[in-house]
Amino acid sequence: MDCHITMSRIVPFLNRKVFYITGATGFLAKGVVAKLLSHAPDIERIYLMIRPRSRTSGKVITPEERLVSEIIQANAFGALRKKMGDDQFEALMRDKLVAVPSDLTKERLGIEDEMYAQLTRDVDIVINCAATVVFDEPLDMALAQNTLGPMRVVEFAKACQNAILVHTSTAYVSGQRTGKIDEETPVVNRTVAQALGQESVEFDLDKEIETIRAYCEEVETRSLASDRITGFHRFLDKQDRGKRVTDHRRSHQVEALRQRWKREQLVARGLERGRELGWHDSYTMTKAMGEQMIVKTRGDLPVVIVRPSVIESSLADPEPGWLDGLKVADPLIAHYGKGRLVDFPARPEVTFDVIPVDMIVNVIIGVLPTVKSETDVKVYHVCTGDQNPMKLGDLVHLVYEYFLKNPMSDRKGRPVLVKKWKYPTLQAFHRQLKYRYQLPVKILKWVFSLRFLSRYNKLRRQLSLLDATLDNARALSEIYSTYVQISCEFQTGHMQALYAGMDAEDREIFNCDVSRIDWPTYIQDIHIPGLKRHVLKLDE
Repeated sequence: MDCHITMSRIVPFLNRKVFYITGATGFLAKGVVAKLLSHAPDIERIYLMIRPRSRTSGKVITPEERLVSEIIQANAFGALRKKMGDDQFEALMRDKLVAVPSDLTKERLGIEDEMYAQLTRDVDIVINCAATVVFDEPLDMALAQNTLGPMRVVEFAKACQNAILVHTSTAYVSGQRTGKIDEETPVVNRTVAQALGQESVEFDLDKEIETIRAYCEEVETRSLASDRITGFHRFLDKQDRGKRVTDHRRSHQVEALRQRWKREQLVARGLERGRELGWHDSYTMTKAMGEQMIVKTRGDLPVVIVRPSVIESSLADPEPGWLDGLKVADPLIAHYGKGRLVDFPARPEVTFDVIPVDMIVNVIIGVLPTVKSETDVKVYHVCTGDQNPMKLGDLVHLVYEYFLKNPMSDRKGRPVLVKKWKYPTLQAFHRQLKYRYQLPVKILKWVFSLRFLSRYNKLRRQLSLLDATLDNARALSEIYSTYVQISCEFQTGHMQALYAGMDAEDREIFNCDVSRIDWPTYIQDIHIPGLKRHVLKLDE
């Protein structure tokens, strides 16, 4: 006889509930789904927003196929599969998960009428995990995903009979603010620049959206101008000198150049406008605008906004070090371990606020029973900096120590010797990049463009690729540097109150006590091994 009596308050609330989760193939959403199925198996159903995807061959991968290949077979569910056995696990997945062909950028989320009617009749809980998290995303894509997308999710949740909404944002909507950042409800039509006292910067949410749309249309028109298309052809004439190129291939080359030119214009404008208004870039600007859009359009819909800081691998669930793709800090860690990143413009004394993904998952699920009791939009910072801060310099030193003891190998199998960073200024970093790398590459490109050296086509292509990579490194260093130089502390009073109000069993299942994280253990024994195992696919 089983005498165990559950004391959980959260799990009973979840029983028989129907979920609709956006961004279903993403890192955070997979963590949420895995947690729900592992600890609340009596939920009714989870509908998952999944877009069809086209391969380069033209073959379309259906949402149902993506559900199997990208979610059910994902390593997020490895522990659950092992615990249940293949047959029982597959039966649970077929019973609980439903792929919904839908798209955040389309009206009514692109859901067909019959399915839309069923969803709005059945869904109790909407969790919006969908967003683009690329700091240098083109402005049109950032607006569509991060601002207009949440508006459409609100419209859907309001159409449901009695639903609640949990929206995931980012703590970095605080932009250029420094010091202690409170968990304030977003104020519509207000920018960070205005919060910092720069009242001369005018901002109206709806007007800003229309201005961005108009600019994007203007860029599209300019990209099609005859003189610009002629310029693309001239560039290709030089690049393709000595080669026979079909008309079909040339048209594809011209279109690729056009799209690249458009992207450069939209990225540059997003960065410029974001910083004008007090944010870091198009990502933080459009995420903040998305929060304002939710507040403006929600009516009486119960809403909670969850703002994590830098999301990284799991501390414990579904397994220590679980990771799904490169996250914010991981490209820097990987390139450092391979000896490709010998320095970076940053301030070592700044707190680098990292949060394991399962902590965010626990807050998202943990708040669900209380969402309807909130009259205003409540904000939860899910961050570590105020309770358990880690300095950037300490993080880099932990990574340095790890790779000293566990060096990666170069192409010849030799161990890569890592060096300590010196933390140059952004200007000094750019100077070194320019004179030590970019200038020699550009000179070599010019030399090998001479007609009598035209037979060195392969080398020219390699130099062009290296030149583009260096340009990208310069751009990314400028974008990243704002996040590793600004000194702020995200207050987490609401998350702390959530944890304090849990009973003993919920504290065990949905633990969001960040003070328990031991940073050396997490970085060296959990995160980097998880990065190598799940993403870099390196044999430990």
